Amino acid sequence: MLKLQSISKKYGAQKILDAVDFTVGQKEFVSIVGKSGVGKTTLLSILSGLVRTDEGKIFFNDEDISNFDEEQLARFRLMNIGIVFQDFKIISSLSVYDNVYLALHPRKDIERDKRKDMVNEMVTLVGLKDKLDKLVDNLSGGEKQRVAIARSLVGMPKLVLADEPTGNLDERTSEEIITLFEKLHDELDTTFIVITHDKEIASKAQKSYQLTNYKLQIL
Repeated sequence: MLKLQSISKKYGAQKILDAVDFTVGQKEFVSIVGKSGVGKTTLLSILSGLVRTDEGKIFFNDEDISNFDEEQLARFRLMNIGIVFQDFKIISSLSVYDNVYLALHPRKDIERDKRKDMVNEMVTLVGLKDKLDKLVDNLSGGEKQRVAIARSLVGMPKLVLADEPTGNLDERTSEEIITLFEKLHDELDTTFIVITHDKEIASKAQKSYQLTNYKLQIL
């Protein structure tokens, strides 16, 4: 489904990635582990089309998206990619429902009533049915991350990218969130790539890679 072919990236003179090859199949659950500063977030940004590579190609369902313009990349992300961030990136002054609905607002291909049903279904799936109308400012950290996960999935993307999704959570809540990812992977036709510095979290995936010395190596 997703293939990186000889991807390289530098920021100034600083090498981040060097001739990285990486392939992920449909409905796989993959983790990428590495220390802080090795380029994990840069790799995720490349996977999502938010950052362009210096060299190499990216294929999504056999289509080369490397040379897409910004409008094409925005459309590609809207239709295919969900992203979960370490710091949630949800709007504290809005309800759980409204935060998740925002991900569907640009989707003119989905009827309004259908969007409402999709939000309700996804919020229920992540275990927040009783919090639907609560302001997210009043939720715990784990609940906020569940909102962010629901938002990433509500449009039924083919690929979800999670950048240190347990980085701001305590150990118990982290375990609950990674168990939720396992549950969602089992129930949905979605590929998950989780970026983490925690090898315990990484071990929950079907396949694990380590980013080191500018390269990806399977663990």
